[in-house]
Amino acid sequence: MASEPGSWFRDRVLWLVVAFTTALRLFFAWRFFGFLGGDDVEVLEETFRSALGLDYHPWNVRNLFLPDVLVAPFVRLGNVLGLHETFPLVLCATVPFIVFASLNIVLTYVLALRWLGDRAAARAAMAIYAFHWLPLAYGSTPYPRAASTACVLFAVIALSGTGKDAWRGVLAGTALALAFAVRYSEGMYLLPVLLAAAAGEERLGLRRRILGALGGFAAGTALSSGLVNALTWGDPLASLTALVRVMLMGEGASGLSVHPPLFYFQRILFWLPLPLLPALALAARSRRVRRAWMFLAVPLVVLSFIHHKELRYLQGAIPFLAILGAAGFAVMRRRWRPVAATALLALTLVSEVFGVRVLARKSMAAVTAARAMASDPGIRVIALSQAWAYGDRLYFGNGVEVRGLPTPPRQRDLEEMIPGADRVALYRNDLKGDTALVAVLARHGFTSTEVFESGESKAVVVFARR
Repeated sequence: MASEPGSWFRDRVLWLVVAFTTALRLFFAWRFFGFLGGDDVEVLEETFRSALGLDYHPWNVRNLFLPDVLVAPFVRLGNVLGLHETFPLVLCATVPFIVFASLNIVLTYVLALRWLGDRAAARAAMAIYAFHWLPLAYGSTPYPRAASTACVLFAVIALSGTGKDAWRGVLAGTALALAFAVRYSEGMYLLPVLLAAAAGEERLGLRRRILGALGGFAAGTALSSGLVNALTWGDPLASLTALVRVMLMGEGASGLSVHPPLFYFQRILFWLPLPLLPALALAARSRRVRRAWMFLAVPLVVLSFIHHKELRYLQGAIPFLAILGAAGFAVMRRRWRPVAATALLALTLVSEVFGVRVLARKSMAAVTAARAMASDPGIRVIALSQAWAYGDRLYFGNGVEVRGLPTPPRQRDLEEMIPGADRVALYRNDLKGDTALVAVLARHGFTSTEVFESGESKAVVVFARR
């Protein structure tokens, strides 16, 4: 049954799910206050540099549009309102990502309603997306794909709406350019967006839609990526060319792990819930969602050619996976008893949520140690194993020298890096794996003062100079 345009705004189920998952992400951001891998710390450090003057030098592969333009204003506002401690300011920096993650639930619902013309199916798509562990967990962190996914969804919705063809294309292209500025890899969605523009019902406007999308993407890229790069690095293409050298050619990527080409397919059940497979099989014959398959297939293929791979890179494809699943459940509901479709949907939602356990592995123990050390005004030099886990310079500011140690550290690393340090912090497991490290620390006058533990995060031992 088709729904009236704008009926999504009056759907109480939609807003109930949005409110519930937003509250969950706010709780996750507060409870799991550590960091996951370093990219989140880079976003925060650049945000603090832009907003508060933190002495930080970003990696040259980064386009600073996201932290400088979208995130820094929230930190400045928090500072103006009297929040001067790092911890609440980090929460302020997380707010825009939580907002984008909640917005994506609404956009997924709207797109599903337009493509499927069925409110029940749109609700199913919205629920599948809202409780999928990737957007639910990473939507509570400063990782950028919550923002870029919103731009991709807006681009597709613009093309699926009514109005003048050229302007629909321009809006779609501009939105995709913003996604590209947030994360360069999201430029891969240009191909399915152009194919979606070519698949419009009004064939007479085909050329205007495609040219509009290309023009909007070019102009939007020049004003976002190009301008920010020119102001930051002195070259509109500087960070993009640096990223290509790192991600495709492997230059300067010694700290990045290289994964096999079939990484995403080998881990398919980590991002594709098993109970969703019957629904996807039923959706395979549906003409209504043929475009959604492109938005799922293109990232899987393109990202497989990149040396370094992470499951979180697939976040932009999850809304389309949800719409495909909802289309299959709609077919299942019509052909079989509704209770079968409902039960399978419920199993899908339950299986999705378990993935948020990834947040329990964030570096809460290291951050707790960082906050304790930062509270001591006598500390001027610290040596940290895996410095990003502590927030790097976030909690120490400009007055403390932070020396990064490899993980696990070797005796030679300690010999070179700890002379002159006031504190040394190492993972407890690394100390158990190499007992000679304690002997090196003792020889340099360090003794263990405190052990920091927090849930499943790696326990940290802090050593102070005697």
